[in-house]
Amino acid sequence: MEESVRRVGSGATGWAIENSRLLLAELAEEPFSRFDRKSCSDTRLVESIALWIMMRLSGVRSITGLLSTELTNAIREHIADSTTVDLLLRYVRATHASFTRELFEFCEEHVPAEEQPAMMRAISADLFEGMETLSAAVTEKFATERDRWFAGPAAERFELVTSILEGKPVGNRRAMRQLRYELTLHHIALVVWQDEVTPDGSHELATTAQRLLEQAGCSSTLLLPAGPGRLWAWGGRASGRPHALRHSDQTVEVPAHIHVASGLPGDGVAGFRRSHEQAVTAERVGRITEHGPSRLCDYGALELVILLGNDAEATADFVRRELGPLAEDSKTMAALRETVRCLLDNERAVAVTAKHLHIAKNTVVYRVKKAEQMLGRSLREDHLRLHLALYLAERLGSAVLAGPEPAAGTAGLENSIRAVSR
Repeated sequence: MEESVRRVGSGATGWAIENSRLLLAELAEEPFSRFDRKSCSDTRLVESIALWIMMRLSGVRSITGLLSTELTNAIREHIADSTTVDLLLRYVRATHASFTRELFEFCEEHVPAEEQPAMMRAISADLFEGMETLSAAVTEKFATERDRWFAGPAAERFELVTSILEGKPVGNRRAMRQLRYELTLHHIALVVWQDEVTPDGSHELATTAQRLLEQAGCSSTLLLPAGPGRLWAWGGRASGRPHALRHSDQTVEVPAHIHVASGLPGDGVAGFRRSHEQAVTAERVGRITEHGPSRLCDYGALELVILLGNDAEATADFVRRELGPLAEDSKTMAALRETVRCLLDNERAVAVTAKHLHIAKNTVVYRVKKAEQMLGRSLREDHLRLHLALYLAERLGSAVLAGPEPAAGTAGLENSIRAVSR
């Protein structure tokens, strides 16, 4: 960014960054749903392409160090997700094209009409050559990183595990020999990742996974790097299933810059596979539903969201119909929803609800009466539907609540939930 400010000024740089953030949401549709707009590497990739365009127009002809680094980080992250170079290039080109369009629209608004044709031609020619330079760099870096990733013993282990997850026949002896892990155990799977890759990140991910699997009661573990800043992990035990982390007697502690998604305990090869699928699903859904201090995205805790939220538009419609005015995306309505949900969670026990929320019993009674007035009915009427609507509102937040721009939130939810089924 400093180089961009030096070459094109802070105003142009700020404009590029601001518009790149808007483009992230625009590019969330298929076929780019696997690109995560909350991922630091993908966010900075789009920002860097925007800055590259601005610097290209200022006379820069070669890929800068900043863009080179961000390209490498994004490519490393997506190689582990089996992203092809063709899909990555399509994403880069779509980003480039979208930002170019924004640039043209800006020029139409701020450049005198008589100067626009010549300027548009100059910009088009310059950015066409810039896109060719960018595409060549992506292709070259992809080949280099792919060769690096799929080389050595770690790649052989990753390939073997991938075969197991795909349901291909893999002998238990071979798996034991290469993985040092017994597939006939009772398993629980984790996916552990970082918001931003750090030099010591691999060690931190492994340490976190190892500690949590031991906390779940596992005596044997399998840790497998799945790309920069991401780890697949399994824990197993011979007698009885491991404990689900959300039911652990101990507090689940995860460092602030690390996230963990967990599957349900399962048995044998099928359980090994199924628990991993659930952990990956929890990761994807947890990226849009997780909030608050917890860094754990547990499949069991998210299962209702996954099952009930498969149709994003229908889910949002259900929540808004059931909650009526309570579905407003505001702090006041959030407090009423939390109180009613907690009351229903505790079988309408006012004292227990007040203690849980750290508020007075009179406050609970007041909020419940207020909620009933807004709903136009007693909480005892259709209480199951109301409870589900409150649960979905608490988990999915703005994506299903009635805010100033509900359509944008629903689209983000739909893209993420649909990705779960793939």
